[in-house]
Amino acid sequence: MENFTLDLVSLLRSASGLAKLVLALLFVLSIWTWGIIIEKAWVFSKERKARRIFAKINWGDFNPESLRDKLNRYPWSSVSRIYHRVFLDYFSVRRHHGDEDALTRILQKQGSIQLARLESRLGILASVGSASPFIGLFGTVWGVMRSFINIGNWGSTSLAVVAPGIAEALIATAAGLAAAIPAVIAYNYFLGSLKDEARAIEDFSTDLLLAVRVMRKHEAQRASSQTAAREISR
Repeated sequence: MENFTLDLVSLLRSASGLAKLVLALLFVLSIWTWGIIIEKAWVFSKERKARRIFAKINWGDFNPESLRDKLNRYPWSSVSRIYHRVFLDYFSVRRHHGDEDALTRILQKQGSIQLARLESRLGILASVGSASPFIGLFGTVWGVMRSFINIGNWGSTSLAVVAPGIAEALIATAAGLAAAIPAVIAYNYFLGSLKDEARAIEDFSTDLLLAVRVMRKHEAQRASSQTAAREISR
C-alpha cells in the first residue's frame, strides 16, 4: 500500500500541466459537492424531524396564537417559517376576518419561497454529476494522446513509454467518477426529500384553510346565538 501511494504521488508529480489542471478542477468540484451534501443532509434531517412533530397538530382545537407558539419552537422548519408570515400578514392584520383567497395567496407565495430555499444549490449537484465524467474523459483522452506522442518520440511501444500516459488517463477517469457518483446519488436523494417537503407544505396549507373555515363557522354561530339571545331578552 505504501509503495502504491508513493507511485501515485510520483505519477501526479510527473503528470502534464493539463492533466494536473483537470485533476485540480475535479478535486475542487468534489470538495464543493461534499460541502453541499453535508449542508443539505443537515437541513432535510431537521425538516423531517419537524414534520413528524407537526403531524400531531390538533386542528380541531385550532387557535392562531397557540399554533404560532408551538411552531416557533422549530424556527428552522419551512412550515414554521410559512406560518410565521401567515400570522403576521393575515391573522394579525385582519384579525381572522380576511378573505380566504388572501390566505391562499399568502400560503402559496410563502410555500414557493421555502421550496426555492430548500432547492437552492441542488442544481450544482446535478451539474457536477453530469459534467464531471466528461471532464475526466477529457483528461483520459489527453493521457492516451500523451502515450501515442511518447511512442512517436521514442519509437517504442514498451511499457515504460506508454505507462505514464495510460496511468494519467486512468487517474483522470477515476477522478471524474469519484466526483460524479456522490453528486448524482445525493441529487436524487435530496430531490425525493424536496418532494416530501412539498407534500408536507401542501398538507399543512390545506389543513390550515379547513381549520380557518371551521373557526369562522363557529364564530358565526356564536354571533348568531348572541344576537338571538339579545332579541329574546328584549
